[in-house]
Formats: sequence, structure tokens, C-alpha cells
Amino acid sequence: MALDQHIFSETAVGTDSGASATHAAEAVADTGSSSSVTVNRTHVVTSISGHTDADSIITIESPASTVVWQSKIDVSVEGTSFNFPGIAVEGVPGAAILGKIASSSSDCQVNISGTTR
Repeated sequence: MALDQHIFSETAVGTDSGASATHAAEAVADTGSSSSVTVNRTHVVTSISGHTDADSIITIESPASTVVWQSKIDVSVEGTSFNFPGIAVEGVPGAAILGKIASSSSDCQVNISGTTR
């Protein structure tokens, strides 16, 4: 069965507790099969970006609490914005994928974008 790829983008804002942008798990029925078969789709994050007002850890998780990619931001060196384009972080088939910023003083935002196949 050939599944169409589609593009997603998720954004979340937060305060001192950080923020978590989640793209939900997807499963589709294989209508070309003679039996009832479900195919779990896989999310691939190709960019994570955002801002924070304090040093923090930036993660991509799939499923939740399972870190598959990690970086950090030091606002005194790098400023308050971050952008990691051109990555290809694959999530677990059939699981949600999340972009997280762990904490901030009072204001943060995180965005993940990518494809689902």
C-alpha cells in the first residue's frame, strides 16, 4: 500500500514550565488489503524552532518522554531564538512526535514541522 506523504506544523507557547508542540499519532486502514489491516504512519521532524527567555534544553520525543534528538540554548551566547532546519528526526511508527523546550523564565515558544509517511 502506498501512503501519501503530507506536511505538518505544530506550535505551542509556554511560560516557566516550558512548552510542548505535539503532532498526534496516525494510523490508516489499508483499503487495498483483503483483510482488515492498519498501517501506522511515521512522523519525521525536519525543523524545530522557537524562542525562550532562559537557558533551556530543546528535545524531540517519540513517543512522549523518549528523547530521540536533543540540543540546548544558552541565551547569553546564542540569543533568545533557536532554529534547527534541515534535520530528519524520525519518530516511532504509530506514535506521536513532540518538540519541547524544557523551561523558561516566563515566555517561550516551540514549533516543529515535517512530514508524515
